Amino acid sequence: MSSRLLQLPPVERRLVEQYFNTYCRETGRGDPRLAPGEAGPADLRSQFEEWRAAGLMPFLLPFDRTGSCLAGALSYFSPIGYHRLAPFALIGGGDVWQPLAEATPLADLIAAALAAARRHPADVAERCRARLQSLMRNSLDHVRRFHQPAPEAPRPPFAAAEQALRFGHIFHVTSKAFEGFGEQDLQSYAPELGASFRLHYFAVTANLIEAQTANGDVPPLDQEAARAAEQWLAGGDYRLLPCHPWQAEYLLGLPEIDALKQNGALVPLGPLGEVVWPTSSVRTVWLPRRNLFLKLSLNIRITNFVRNNPPEQVERALDASRALSLLPQVLESAAFRVLPELASQTLRLPDEALRAACAVVYRQAMPADEAEHVRVLAAVLEEPAEGEGEIPLLVLLRQAAGECVLDEALVRAWWARYLEVTLLPLLRLFSEYGISLEAHLQNAMVAFRDGWPARGYARDMEGTSISRKRFPRLDRIKPDSPALYSEEQAWHRFQYYVVVNHIAHAIACLGRTGLVTEAVLWRDTAARLTASGDPLALQLTAQPTLPAKANLLSSFDQQGERPSWVDIPNPMLQR
Repeated sequence: MSSRLLQLPPVERRLVEQYFNTYCRETGRGDPRLAPGEAGPADLRSQFEEWRAAGLMPFLLPFDRTGSCLAGALSYFSPIGYHRLAPFALIGGGDVWQPLAEATPLADLIAAALAAARRHPADVAERCRARLQSLMRNSLDHVRRFHQPAPEAPRPPFAAAEQALRFGHIFHVTSKAFEGFGEQDLQSYAPELGASFRLHYFAVTANLIEAQTANGDVPPLDQEAARAAEQWLAGGDYRLLPCHPWQAEYLLGLPEIDALKQNGALVPLGPLGEVVWPTSSVRTVWLPRRNLFLKLSLNIRITNFVRNNPPEQVERALDASRALSLLPQVLESAAFRVLPELASQTLRLPDEALRAACAVVYRQAMPADEAEHVRVLAAVLEEPAEGEGEIPLLVLLRQAAGECVLDEALVRAWWARYLEVTLLPLLRLFSEYGISLEAHLQNAMVAFRDGWPARGYARDMEGTSISRKRFPRLDRIKPDSPALYSEEQAWHRFQYYVVVNHIAHAIACLGRTGLVTEAVLWRDTAARLTASGDPLALQLTAQPTLPAKANLLSSFDQQGERPSWVDIPNPMLQR
């Protein structure tokens, strides 16, 4: 059997890699490689020998209680599990093996294996299997759709970077699932397809608007929309409520909203204001003229959550922003800046689900001159399918090198600068003030100047966890605020979102360029943490494991709000 017959198309190879790596991480197979002397099944021994002779690392991944395995080879091994697969694989067992031509059979096998292995009653296991399989297939179909050729629309550099994520989270099997969007909706609203649009505005009677602010100011208003709605705002009886166009259509189909429309308490004004750009999170949009992000409600399931704005999440985001405003010295610095939430609006209704469906959160954005240099890190680190260009990270490294040689020394110098604008200020914020930001790759951004990291940014305060033990102004926060956590919970979240999801992924991507090894960068990171003398930094370098969110298991068990966790080996621990 020749590996030349088993070539996966580039997009399918990346999808198989994503699903393979996620399953391995969450089922305790951090190193799926066969040992050097391990021959493997008799029918595959010659194939494995051929792969080894080509410098590849064969693997045999069993799917418990199904009788099936995935056989293939790694072309790159990562200590955190971000392995690169060679572009071929076999699926089967015993003496029956079939080439894997696309990712769907692997997704189906993963769902079946979890149904067999998880300890659920048979009927529950079947429901979970069918649900996960549906979401995974939905996600796969969308990734394929996003890779179809399409004309490139002109976009601001920041919007182009935000909208460049076509595979999504590397350790997630439903990273591009959109339940509720049809093809026309994708073309109109999907960031992956370069969408831009105007928001739908409602004129709402003032007594029906529920507004909260983080700093006492009124919610910022798109002046272009306000001018267009002047006749409704002139008397002071109405306020404007922005809404995603898809959500506006959804809301107008609800009897409760139709009743408000009929009695004149709510007036649909249609699309108004400046053109907005949906970001990598789909429902958060960027208003460049107003230097604003709006976190809108969408009653569709994206990944494994319905993306509206429940009152508790809005309260957490605003409370976290208020806490940060008490610490002006950390809200903005030369190396790092937090983009806080400013305010929220929704309809004053007794039904909490309806309030969540109508809510919008206003978030500070960067000034336009800064935005030209800012890139969301998830897009910087996303490796495209083969033949579709190179990872943006490598472009930045070449810019940083300039006329110099792009080698290990330069990458290590670049990485030292990166730590100064990401990990180190985030760790100081938690160590000194107890504020743990959910600075994963879609919430973290960096401004690059000539390819070098110049300033870090963090956004989306809804995921912030504030340690009751460390925050110095606890008297200024409501005792029952959902932003308050125990020290252990806040530190646990910091380790995952900042260290594992963000820093570990960035190191793995640098390692995949072939310019430096992950081990070297982890040693540099540990040395920088040790030099800080911070007790938490020292703890990070010495603990045996780090926590990782188990997105696959959580999706199967349908417990997204209370996710499962797994431990992965700490690459900073010298073994």
